[in-house]
Amino acid sequence: MTDEIREMVAAGLRDEPRVRVTEVLRILEIPTSSWYRRIELGREPKRRGPAPKPIDPQVERAVLAMALGNPWYGYQRIAVMCRRSGAVVTNRAAYAVMRAEGLLQKRPCRQAELYQTARLFELLPEKPNDLWQADVTYIHIPGCGWYYAVTVIDYYSRYLLACHLTSSYCAAEVTLALQLAREEAERIGAPLEKMPFLVTDNGSSFIAKRSVAFMANRFAHVRIRYRTPTQLSLLERFHRTLKEEEVYWRLYQSVAHARECLATFHHRYNHLRPHWALVPEAGGDPVTPYEVYADGVTIRTPKWQGWAVAAKEKLDRMMGEKAA
Repeated sequence: MTDEIREMVAAGLRDEPRVRVTEVLRILEIPTSSWYRRIELGREPKRRGPAPKPIDPQVERAVLAMALGNPWYGYQRIAVMCRRSGAVVTNRAAYAVMRAEGLLQKRPCRQAELYQTARLFELLPEKPNDLWQADVTYIHIPGCGWYYAVTVIDYYSRYLLACHLTSSYCAAEVTLALQLAREEAERIGAPLEKMPFLVTDNGSSFIAKRSVAFMANRFAHVRIRYRTPTQLSLLERFHRTLKEEEVYWRLYQSVAHARECLATFHHRYNHLRPHWALVPEAGGDPVTPYEVYADGVTIRTPKWQGWAVAAKEKLDRMMGEKAA
């Protein structure tokens, strides 16, 4: 933009102070960048930097071999693995080679991965004790440090089977919480007709040998996909309720005080607090988890998790395309 045009626009704006600069520039088809950044006349344009150096063919071969042999990893990990194998490969060189060969695209959702996710669709429960979820949440107790609440909940009824406060979430404490959950289930009704499916994340306490051995003959253990916390969304949402309706309401005086308060919340959540997801099949106000779990109140079919529906539909579509 020349100085004459700039001065003309500036004079018009002074006469009409309510007019927006960007609107005037748009009508005049003048880029806003040229208005806000004055370019000095006679100034030489910026020179481009030197062209990138060609990559050594030996480095290129090393990166390609490592990347094709390990398609799960990104360029930084591939570069480290190349260096560990003796090849002098920088991160930038690994990126350039993998980009040129089209190896930097997002990890595709493989058919086997979709299959495993879609199988979780079949686990969604139709009655109490079909599916349980277990997880750990953090609670800080003044003067005592961090403690952990290992929680186990029945998916269908939202009945809280166990809320075990412990100073460690090791395998021994997790198995104790699971044992407390089974005892609670059997206390309310008859022994479990079949092994409940137990869904957990991939935390160390749930995949430890001690936990696996404990669950072997008691639960059909299913772990969610890595980095997909939404597959454990019901229990994650319960932890939010636990924090908002109990933990964030008081400062615990001791561990014993925390356990006492959690026990009070445990009873209130199961027996007194209506759950919005538990609407009777005949309609009316929502009921409590205890009424569904122990009294057998029939509720409307819970909304299925979107991730399971999407995975099943995508798998069915892939299978249909493959058959065609």
